[in-house]
Amino acid sequence: VEYLMKPIEKKDLDAAFNRIESFVNRKIKNLLIIEDSENSRKAMKILIGNGDVNCLEAGSGKEALEMYEKNQVDCIILDIGLPDMSGFDLIHELEKTKEHHLPPIIVYTGKELTREENNELRKYAETIIIKGVKSQERLLNETALFLHRTISNLPKSKQLIISSLYNKEELFNSKKILLVDDDMRNVFALSKILSDRGMEIIKAENGKYALEMLEEHADIELVLMDIMMPEMDGYEAMKRIRTQLKYRNLPVIALTAKAMKDDKQKCINAGANDYITKPIDVERLLSLMRVWLSK
Repeated sequence: VEYLMKPIEKKDLDAAFNRIESFVNRKIKNLLIIEDSENSRKAMKILIGNGDVNCLEAGSGKEALEMYEKNQVDCIILDIGLPDMSGFDLIHELEKTKEHHLPPIIVYTGKELTREENNELRKYAETIIIKGVKSQERLLNETALFLHRTISNLPKSKQLIISSLYNKEELFNSKKILLVDDDMRNVFALSKILSDRGMEIIKAENGKYALEMLEEHADIELVLMDIMMPEMDGYEAMKRIRTQLKYRNLPVIALTAKAMKDDKQKCINAGANDYITKPIDVERLLSLMRVWLSK
């Protein structure tokens, strides 16, 4: 994802387009794996590596910074438990090293995160994966998305690993989802996609009606919350949802039109478990929903 701050100068716009063009045209993408365990790094290289991905390895924060400086890194896998610095400190150091913003970061850790740690990481990380059941499948799937790999071009064994995630559609069967959005075109399109996968969709056109729907349907299992709505916006609705103890563990995914860090963090602070930017990448949304519905 590229973004620029207004007012935009032509040279900045040209530079952004050049970076996008360079990424798309490069046949081999660079993946930086930052993990202190050599065995874990090897396992990830075997899992993800192929002719179209060059896996760079770093066993410490210092090594990671050196690798990042020397190479054009397209995606980062980060374990936050490093021997010489915390993952949080490393992200801040990486951010200082180059002019343009960080590549997608996938946090892949065995540590159970506190809400505060989760919120802090969400400022920078595109995805957080806790090591466990199906975590390797998710890791392969997420790196494929961020490195723009064509699944059909992967070796058959890796296609099967990813398809094992997507074939578990029974996870979606009969799940009751609250979709909150005032744009009826979005509601219609998203409702069809989700209902075709066996989900039952409850609709609300703003935050006020969303709260009413939650009271009427106590068995709602996940909320998709648009942000910019009349009468009560998504931020206020999420804050009110989180004030009620019974909704403390209800997954809420914010649907935001903006991709800026501050907007993402505002969603998390208001009570969202996750967020996705519009226009919505359906496979990305389904991937997020799988994660939160399986918790």
